[in-house]
Amino acid sequence: MAQSPKAEFEAIYQGAHIPWDIGEPQPALAELVNAGWCVGVVLDAGCGTGELGLAVARRGHTVTGLDVSPRAIELARRKAAERDLEARFEATDITELTGYDDAFDTVVDSGLLHVLDPTAQERYLGVLRRVCRPGGRVAVLCFADVPGARTPGGRGLTEARLRELFTDGWEIEAFERAGVLGIIPEGLGEQSEWPKDDRGRTPMTGWRLRARRRKTD
Repeated sequence: MAQSPKAEFEAIYQGAHIPWDIGEPQPALAELVNAGWCVGVVLDAGCGTGELGLAVARRGHTVTGLDVSPRAIELARRKAAERDLEARFEATDITELTGYDDAFDTVVDSGLLHVLDPTAQERYLGVLRRVCRPGGRVAVLCFADVPGARTPGGRGLTEARLRELFTDGWEIEAFERAGVLGIIPEGLGEQSEWPKDDRGRTPMTGWRLRARRRKTD
């Protein structure tokens, strides 16, 4: 029997190798954070071990990080304590999230959307629409499905699919190609042979989308 998504990710976070945990926020989203793009109360959706959410908290924002993996949340809380940063981290399935209505001015998503199946993607967008205040903003970094893309597991999204997801209740403000860094172990065939940067991280093919929640539907 195949593992549930929760069990799959919990097993990865319990292990020694977390391919997407590069020890810092993904540069494509760190750029936005450092430029002051985040405003108000912030949700880090699919926060993992908390690097992005903690970078936002360091700038003085109230931050909530949510992830399906209890182990990831444990690691994020540990990082927050070690860095003396205030952030709330909770284990939950964000596609089934209740509460938090109109709670957030900004949502950042570093690699969550592309791991969800199509039905879960639609549930997730429904949650974002509910928890993001009218006029609030969302930034998503995900793998891209484009010719010649370098992405693991065929998890990339097409431009058409992303635009479809962010139609009802959203205004897309920016849509652009962006790199996604990961640490790919040896023994994965072609993926292990992909180029690496000077820190052993593999640049992969992604999208960075920024959208704003419409004030009226």
